[in-house]
Amino acid sequence: MSTIKVEVTRINDVRAHSNADALELATVGGWQMCVKKGVYRDGDPVVYFEQGTVLSRAVADRLGVTQYLSEKLDINGERVLVIHRVRLRGEPSFGLVISPEAGMEVGQDVADFYGATKFYPPVRTQAGDAAANDPRFPAYTEVENMRSYPAVIGPGEEVVATEKLHGTNCRVGFVTNTAVDDQREMIPMAGSRGLRRKEPLDAEAMRNNTYWYPWTLEGVKNLLHDLFAQSHHTAILYGEVFGSGIQSYTYGQKSIAFRAFDLMIDGKFLDYDAFVACCKKYAIETVPLAYRGPFSLSTIKQLSDGASLVGGKQDREGVVVKPVQERQDAKIGRVILKYVGDAYLFGKAAEQDTTDL
Repeated sequence: MSTIKVEVTRINDVRAHSNADALELATVGGWQMCVKKGVYRDGDPVVYFEQGTVLSRAVADRLGVTQYLSEKLDINGERVLVIHRVRLRGEPSFGLVISPEAGMEVGQDVADFYGATKFYPPVRTQAGDAAANDPRFPAYTEVENMRSYPAVIGPGEEVVATEKLHGTNCRVGFVTNTAVDDQREMIPMAGSRGLRRKEPLDAEAMRNNTYWYPWTLEGVKNLLHDLFAQSHHTAILYGEVFGSGIQSYTYGQKSIAFRAFDLMIDGKFLDYDAFVACCKKYAIETVPLAYRGPFSLSTIKQLSDGASLVGGKQDREGVVVKPVQERQDAKIGRVILKYVGDAYLFGKAAEQDTTDL
């Protein structure tokens, strides 16, 4: 999941559309847009609404864009108007641009001015019961869209790009309580992205629980028990559960499977090489590595499409990109970004997405 913003920014790279006399192509951030010919020039200020932004009908009518929005059912069961992606005469166009209103300045986030919110699709069927959240067992990082933040990673910085799997976000780990006589107690935990889940009553129920399932894998169990034995206070292994019955992509799995993508120990994420070494030691499968090398936006865009590296008949949903060495950014916090491929965005799976709480 990621946040939503409606930014006053500049439109660039205005160029001819190869298949439409009345349209031009342009770039806003990392997003391609189709715009009416002659309306914008390079560097003009615009208000950019990302795809997945919800506008009220009153605002959409005032802006004259209602006809371009898609009506969808949201997480609350209400029908809302959503800005979406389209293909216009063969070219993809993501989001919506309009001219700024009086007093708006470049760099300003005007989401509140327009009452814009993020679209959340309906909740998927839940596996397991919710338990009270524990601040020592946090949800995974908010992963922003690289097309919205194309300059956070600089050209040439060493990065890894791993395949973004189409499943459900999962976290398994432990927290430590100190019992009587200073005896340490390991408290196993598991959860989806938004909710911690109660521990199943027996081993069979655990194997059949989407979010506790990784605890039944020998490598995962051994890793977490060893970290506890090494006197760590907390450890959380983050990953994706996917396969039959999870989402529309099954990757050829007849049941469910788990791939890890990050490990947090005592509140700190491991650098990529340390994470991979740890998973390798315990024979824990990780999300496939699509690329390691100097960052360039064009390379990442190319990597976002293509056959899945997991298997099955599915193509990639996209890639997740982060520096080899963990670091923070003033705008987004932890530096980790996703680039979802055009093929996925314009496919049926994207329209069938559900939210896992």
